Amino acid sequence: MSTKGRTALIILIILLAVTVAYLVWPKSAETNQIVVTGTVKLPEPQINGTVSVEQAIHDRRSVRRYTNESLTLQDVSQLMWAAQGITDQTTKFRTVPSGGHTYPLEVYILVGKGGVNGLNEGVYHYNPFNHALDQILGNDVRSDLSQAANGQPWVKEAPVNIIITGNYQKMIDKYKDEKLSTRFVDMEAGHAGQNIYLVVESRGLATVALGSFKDDQVHTILNLPSNEKTLYIYPVGHSGL
Repeated sequence: MSTKGRTALIILIILLAVTVAYLVWPKSAETNQIVVTGTVKLPEPQINGTVSVEQAIHDRRSVRRYTNESLTLQDVSQLMWAAQGITDQTTKFRTVPSGGHTYPLEVYILVGKGGVNGLNEGVYHYNPFNHALDQILGNDVRSDLSQAANGQPWVKEAPVNIIITGNYQKMIDKYKDEKLSTRFVDMEAGHAGQNIYLVVESRGLATVALGSFKDDQVHTILNLPSNEKTLYIYPVGHSGL
């Protein structure tokens, strides 16, 4: 066999070996499902508040300093309901408008140790269909999330953090147009975020909308499904100003 022939054969063998290795090498686990370790039923949301919508809009501010005072389970109930709660049991309409009745958003809450009276520390996923929290992690990862949020200290100082994610493929499956679907999901996250701000204000709490974070790190820390993209982090607590 000529030198060129031997060289070509060696290259072919190398390429074949690389291809086989790629096919059989263990891949990192990715899942579109969350693993639930426990469920906490939330109190029914209160729809007769003491602060008008107009007053809440007027007073709403972004706050980055919080006390160590705990939230109540009713506070959490109101916040989750405002972000994605169901308002009509027949149509399953929710508290925010959604393109094509698609509802691509998911809401999570990270509870710090002692952050909520009657609720253990950990990470929970909000289930709007039974107004409950499904626990997916059992430890306080606020410091890790703070680092993933480019070191923003208010993330680890707030008693809780609300995380909003979006499943863009869910909207694309409905409309096929990727640009349009992306716009719809982003707009919906804004609707949910404003609801959080207004309920926070109405309950004498404080928050700030955060969009600066490392997506991959957030997903790893919170053990989020691979088909969701983090859109917002909202630290929530009593104002320390």
